[in-house]
Amino acid sequence: MFFKKKLIKKIKNKIKQIKSRYNEKLQKERNKFTCILNHDIKTPLLAQIQSLELILKERFGKINDSQKNILNEILNSNYFLFEIVSNAVFLAKYENEQPKLKLENIDILEQIEDCCNMIKNFAQEKSQKIIIKTNKKNEIKLKADRLMIQKIIFNILSSSISYGFEKSNIEITVKESKNSISFCTRNKSIYMTKEKINSLFEDKKNLCDFNQLGMSLNLNIAKKLINAHKWNIIAESKKDNSSTFGFVVKK
Repeated sequence: MFFKKKLIKKIKNKIKQIKSRYNEKLQKERNKFTCILNHDIKTPLLAQIQSLELILKERFGKINDSQKNILNEILNSNYFLFEIVSNAVFLAKYENEQPKLKLENIDILEQIEDCCNMIKNFAQEKSQKIIIKTNKKNEIKLKADRLMIQKIIFNILSSSISYGFEKSNIEITVKESKNSISFCTRNKSIYMTKEKINSLFEDKKNLCDFNQLGMSLNLNIAKKLINAHKWNIIAESKKDNSSTFGFVVKK
């Protein structure tokens, strides 16, 4: 009996060692994949984007309207692909490292304004107007990780623009009450069932629909970061063709 127990213990230890080696190997492969995405794909994409922007600004000579239209289409495709790759890299790093929150008092209105400035060209391409509504004129402070809350706001806003109808308004509403702070974007878009909305936040993506993949990556990351802050998600779609995404922070 003694030798049997000793043998079982030895086998269990051996299994643990094998699992440990396998996990280490898997972690190395993940890190390798992240490096490839970050360097071998993002770097040339960024170079293309910067080159196209310079050409469209006619830094190398005049271009006609037809050429501008084609170059703008290529540039927008590169923007979209760069966002997907950036999100994939972020997800890989987040899942591998599980970064700790660096909480500080942040003005959410300031973060929203910064994100709107970063994404305004994307909205203009779809002839959309971004409108900010708030019940506070000065500032709304909340405890959050600065980089993560910017990522949350940017990703939700990007999804609202991407999935919203052309020539429509994207309404950003920020409210502060005695018990909570809420942020949400509202757009005009196709009605989605609860099942459809839930699927957008899941880890598994529909690779057949490239546009849905981009939106799903955005919302999946936003959900992870909202959960990390222990906030509540807002996600709903109404039959009047409006969708709302955001979060609520309880004080």
